[in-house]
Amino acid sequence: MYRMYNPHSGEHFYTANGVERDRLRRAGWRYEGIGWRAPVRSSVPVYRMYNPNAGDHHYTLNRAEVNMLRRAGWRYEGIGWYSSDRNRSYPLYRQYNRRAKSGAHNYTLNRAEVNMLVRAGWRNEGIAWYAVGGGSPAPSSPSRPSRPANKPSRPNVHYKNCKAVWNAIGRPLHRGEPGYSTDLDSDLDGIACETRPKY
Repeated sequence: MYRMYNPHSGEHFYTANGVERDRLRRAGWRYEGIGWRAPVRSSVPVYRMYNPNAGDHHYTLNRAEVNMLRRAGWRYEGIGWYSSDRNRSYPLYRQYNRRAKSGAHNYTLNRAEVNMLVRAGWRNEGIAWYAVGGGSPAPSSPSRPSRPANKPSRPNVHYKNCKAVWNAIGRPLHRGEPGYSTDLDSDLDGIACETRPKY
């Protein structure tokens, strides 16, 4: 499941469709990598809803919630993906920001991200569904051709602070990426500068 971020609206968007991911990237969304791995099929579908007034998406496996949102003017976009019906090793957590007009919900495997959002005033809504595998960050430069195997190179990158990280790459920095440092990763979960600093 690809995780996208709209820096203008604050919305995270999730899709299994690579064409949709690439179209959103061309429209200015940031590709944040693979959020989680969903089963190809199961007995538990996750439904995708869209609010045309707010430009916001919502995802749920609750049919009653789907019907309630449809009555409120949301558009039903079908099954987005599936939740695992057996594997409980990868719970996806749902958080809600009542003040947000768009991007009011966040979905993540990362407990540190949950805790950070709850500290920032988001409501923890518990487990939304289950994945079958973990995610991975987006490559730092996905369009750059790879170097030949006999010429390994690791850029020497240093970021003074999280403001410098967000100014340079526009997203959190993951362990293993150039410039990652435990000095920037306060909870040592492998994701540095998880939130955009206030300017």
